[in-house]
Amino acid sequence: MGKILTIVTIALAAITAGLGFLNRGTLVETKGKLADTETRLTTTTEELNKKTAALTESERQVSDLNTKNDLAQSEITKLKADNQTKDSKIADLDSKITETESAVEQLKSEIATLEQENAAIKETAATGDAPEVDESTARIAELETLNNKLDSDLKTAEARIATMEERLNERKRVDQLNKLSGRILAVNEAWNFVVLNLGDKNGIASNTELLVKRGTTQIGRVRVTSVEPASSIADIVPGSLSRGLSIQPGDYVITQYATN
Repeated sequence: MGKILTIVTIALAAITAGLGFLNRGTLVETKGKLADTETRLTTTTEELNKKTAALTESERQVSDLNTKNDLAQSEITKLKADNQTKDSKIADLDSKITETESAVEQLKSEIATLEQENAAIKETAATGDAPEVDESTARIAELETLNNKLDSDLKTAEARIATMEERLNERKRVDQLNKLSGRILAVNEAWNFVVLNLGDKNGIASNTELLVKRGTTQIGRVRVTSVEPASSIADIVPGSLSRGLSIQPGDYVITQYATN
C-alpha cells in the first residue's frame, strides 16, 4: 500500500512539473505576442497622429484658401461696381455727344438756309431800285454777321465734340484697363522679376505698371518689360514692396487705374 502511494505521489509530481513547464512556455509566448502587439499599437498611434496633424494642416490651408477666395470675390465685386459707374458716365457722355451732333446739324441747316437767302437778296439787290438796294445791303450785312456767329458757334460745338470724344476714348481705355486682372505665375528673386498670366491678347503692353495684391493688402508694383501672347515678364519696381512682404506666386495683379 505504501509503495502505491509513493508511485502515485511521484506521478502527480511529474504531471505537475510537466504542466508548469507547459504553462511557462505559454506565458513566454504570450508575453512575446503582447510585446509585439504593443509595438504595433505604438507604430499605429504614431501614424495616426501624423495623419491627424496632416489633416489639421490641410483643413487650415483650405480655410486660408477660402478666406483668400472670399477677399478676391469681394475685390472683384467692388471692381464690377466701379465699372458700372464708369459705364453710366460713358453713356451720359454718349448722350451729350449725340445732342451736340444734333445741334451742329441744325446749325448747318440754318447756315445753308441763310446762304440761300443771302444769294436771293443779292440777286434782288442787283436788279432793284436804290432804296431797295440799301435795304438789301443792310439785310445782307445782318445775315453775314449772323452767319459769322453761326460759324463761330459751329466751330465751338465741333471743338466740344472733339473734347468729348477724346474724354470718351480715355474713359473707354481706362474702363478696359479696369477689367484687366491676372496672377503671378512665378517669381525670380535673384533677378527681381515675375512672370504673369497676362499677355498681348489681354491688352498688356510694355511699360504697363500693375499693382500686386494679396487679398486686400497691397504688396508692391511691377512694370511689364516683355510681352508674349498669353504671358508677360515684369520687373519688380524698386522700393515698391510693402515692409516685411514679398511677392509670391498666386498673388494677383490689377492696373493702377482700378484703384481710382
